[in-house]
Amino acid sequence: MSIKKKPARPTSYVALDETSRALMDSSVESAFVMDVSGYVLAANKAAEKLFDLQPGQTLQQSNIYELLPHKAAASRKAKIEEAIQDVRSVRFEEEIDGRSLVHSIVPVANPWGEVARLAVHTLDLTTLRRTDEDLRREQQRQIFFMESLPGIVYHLYPDQTIRYANRYFRRYFGSPKNKTCREALDCSSASCEACPPMVAMNDDRAVEWDWTDSRGRTFHLQCSPMTDSAGERMIMVLGIDITARQRAEDALKLAHDKLEDRVMKRTKELEETNRQLTNKSTRLITAMGKADSATRAKSIFLANMSHEIRTPLNAILGMSELALTKNDPESKDMYLKRVMEAGNSLLSIINDILDFSKIEAHKLSLESIDFDVRRTIAATIDLHTLWATEKGLALTSSVDPSVPPALQGDPSRLRQILTNLVSNAIKFTKHGQVHIGVMARKDCLDTPPGTPVTLEFTVEDTGVGIPLDKQETIFDSFLQADDSITRKHGGTGLGLAICQLLVTLMGGTLSLKSNEDAGSTFSFTAQLRTGSPEAIDPPEQVGTPLPIPKIPTLKVLLADDNPLNRELAGTLLTEHGHTVTAVTNGIQALEALKDKRFDMVLMDVQMPIMDGISATRAIRAPQSGVLDPNVPILALTAHALKGDRERFLDAGMDDYIAKPITMNSFYTAIARNVGEKTAKASPASSKGNAPRDNGQPYDRDTALERLGGQEGLLTRMDTIFLRDIPAEMKELTQAFEKREWDTATRLAHSIKGSSRTVGALKAGAIAEQLEYLCRHQDASSGMKELKNLESEIRSALQYVNLTHGST
Repeated sequence: MSIKKKPARPTSYVALDETSRALMDSSVESAFVMDVSGYVLAANKAAEKLFDLQPGQTLQQSNIYELLPHKAAASRKAKIEEAIQDVRSVRFEEEIDGRSLVHSIVPVANPWGEVARLAVHTLDLTTLRRTDEDLRREQQRQIFFMESLPGIVYHLYPDQTIRYANRYFRRYFGSPKNKTCREALDCSSASCEACPPMVAMNDDRAVEWDWTDSRGRTFHLQCSPMTDSAGERMIMVLGIDITARQRAEDALKLAHDKLEDRVMKRTKELEETNRQLTNKSTRLITAMGKADSATRAKSIFLANMSHEIRTPLNAILGMSELALTKNDPESKDMYLKRVMEAGNSLLSIINDILDFSKIEAHKLSLESIDFDVRRTIAATIDLHTLWATEKGLALTSSVDPSVPPALQGDPSRLRQILTNLVSNAIKFTKHGQVHIGVMARKDCLDTPPGTPVTLEFTVEDTGVGIPLDKQETIFDSFLQADDSITRKHGGTGLGLAICQLLVTLMGGTLSLKSNEDAGSTFSFTAQLRTGSPEAIDPPEQVGTPLPIPKIPTLKVLLADDNPLNRELAGTLLTEHGHTVTAVTNGIQALEALKDKRFDMVLMDVQMPIMDGISATRAIRAPQSGVLDPNVPILALTAHALKGDRERFLDAGMDDYIAKPITMNSFYTAIARNVGEKTAKASPASSKGNAPRDNGQPYDRDTALERLGGQEGLLTRMDTIFLRDIPAEMKELTQAFEKREWDTATRLAHSIKGSSRTVGALKAGAIAEQLEYLCRHQDASSGMKELKNLESEIRSALQYVNLTHGST
């Protein structure tokens, strides 16, 4: 058996001169000389460091194959043998223990061509390779950072091409590939050389500027010159979209300018206001005094009003009680007359308050009719003659011949002014006379009708007079001359204030001349026009009762929640042979009209559950279920302000009777509407804003018209109706049974709207009535309407399903 011998260790080392040794040691790279067996003959310090020798161990005379790992030793030996055999340099790379090494093996041959030694040079690239990898990763991070920036980033080169653009740039401007900077950015600049990025490149300095593109968006751009990885100079441009900020700044600047203007204007206004406040400071003290006086006056007025209202009310209650205890017709009639007188007195007080309120609210307008002022004066005299006679006063009048026989104006308001002034004169005059005088400012006897004329009226008395310090305040609201006179003579304190306001409406002025204990003279002017004597109505016969118009026997439905009002109206009707059915609210009126036909409905406006206006609108709807939607409806109301009549007629009522009811106005209104009944051929929709439906339970044409003629949209509404209404009806029934009124009201409202949308008008009308009943928590009436709605909804579902299937 042969034994493989280990290569002999050399007994000598390579002799190097000082220069060669210094050259080897000065190299930062590993360099050593070895023989063909692998023993190191000479090595520098870098070589010793490369092999990581143990302490006390030297590389010289060591075998490199023993210092290397087994796999690396075999690879190294193969490369060395290759260099020896081919007698040429061998260069290769290898990885040892995580280090990247580049070796260069140079064989050294003797004169005979035999290789006896080898020079090995090793370059450690580990640090360099790691640095390159770190640099590559850093570049990737930078690219990722630039791709994710919320702004544009691009690299601009001297040839005006963009070789890199981030995602934001590409999304907004598109890909810059094969495009110049101008093409990619759609730039409208006249000179590229003057463009800031090119200036930054030419001057090799950073530049910033704001640039607005062709779409109107503004970017703040930062241009930084740098060198790319290939060593080529370029400009990196970073841009942030500042459009919103720019607009905000512009808006802020505009607002700032406007604010400065407003501040300047306001400053001037404040200066003016300050000046005015300075001038008004003394007047404010006076105004405060007047306000305190007005407050005290109102307190006095309320005390007076309580007395004035309670006095006739006490007479009404007391005389009524006495009349009930008397069986003697004569005594009973006397007491009832006193009740009537007290009632009229109370009505006069209420009218004064209402007149004042209407005038102050600008809701009172004057009529313009032809009248005879002499007749107006005579009526005023007749009204006060008895009172003046009882006090022993002479009540006289005079009308100047220059006053035309016919005038155009409001005689009732003129008579109201005169009545107030004459009443005051008689009230505050113990003896002597009261005189009414009328004269024209200029002769208008021969002027044509319509010519403006100014009349001057005077009411002169010989009474107690008015102190000078009280004359400026007696025309104020709620005030009288003094408390003692108020207690002695009574009154609301509104008479002269109403006169003042009415005279102002007539374009005139009211004045006073008076001395204490020497009488008073009130004068006022009125702007009127000359009229036509032929247009004046003939005078009524005084004392002759107005005849009650003849009315055919009627079946009347009376809706009023007040028992006394029902008793009064019912008595007035039954005494003349009419049949009366009385109910107490609008819902009951609806139910009665569904069960029976009536010739007329007297409808109170204010009632519980459902008021008269809502009930009228429901009756006029052809889908309400009433037998005659066109039945005449007359309002019974205490609302007598301007606009009330129009409001009632707009709701569908035919006429109205104002409370308190008087026999003549009551029968006249009924006769007027019964007479018109036979001539009415138009449907209820002609009354005001009443519904314009045709009375059919379904109206698909109107439903389609409301949806703009879009049949596809109506089809979708049908689908939703068929899908949702059964569930909503079930929920409505459950909510009604549980008395969950809010839920029931909401569901009834929803069903109402859905039904009318698809043309189921009758179902919508019943749902509307049920909604009203649920809102007022009327369980008994609501149950009946709920059953009607369930039946109508079943029919509507069948109808819509059939119609929907055919479209």
